[in-house]
Amino acid sequence: MNTKLATMAHRGLTLPEPTRKEIRRTGIFSRATLQLVHQQQSERWALRGEEAGGAVASLGHYAGFTSVDGRPLAWMQRIQNFMPNGIHAVVIAPELCRVEMFRYENTYDVLITKHTLSKPQQGTKPQIDSSIVFFRRAGALATELWGKDSAFRGGAVPRFFKKNGEEELPPHAFIDALLKVTEAVCCLGCKHSHLLEVGSSMRQEAMVTV
Repeated sequence: MNTKLATMAHRGLTLPEPTRKEIRRTGIFSRATLQLVHQQQSERWALRGEEAGGAVASLGHYAGFTSVDGRPLAWMQRIQNFMPNGIHAVVIAPELCRVEMFRYENTYDVLITKHTLSKPQQGTKPQIDSSIVFFRRAGALATELWGKDSAFRGGAVPRFFKKNGEEELPPHAFIDALLKVTEAVCCLGCKHSHLLEVGSSMRQEAMVTV
């Protein structure tokens, strides 16, 4: 893996500065970075991620999380924000996949990355091992899921193509996650999590308001 791809695997999609500036201007907040945390009670290291993002009519940006085999993960903490298109939930897990998407009008970029922890040596922290599962730029979806075609949200994904014109299909295990993150980047004023779910052991936990 070259340096640019290795950086994306660890940090998330690379976007031009004018694009990042426009995302900030719209008020969309989506931080794809992961943190290494130590859980003292269980004496283990884990990964902490923040599911966040949303959309305005012209663009959307979202980063969410699944298990390494594409199944839903339970959030550790749900966060309710006064401002939309921000942080929606927090997940802590020993391994996970990050599903990130950026939309400008009908054009979509997607990056799915896998993150695990190396076995630590005595007295040292583990390293975060990151790899790319699926990455494509400039996917196309004519359906206006943020507007007149909003009834189809959750049932459509962009189509991605190779340079030779052949379609590049994502891994089957992540189709459901791609449906959800496509919905998320078309969710105007988003105030809820699209990928992380309530776990059975968490249904009675209080909401956290910020």
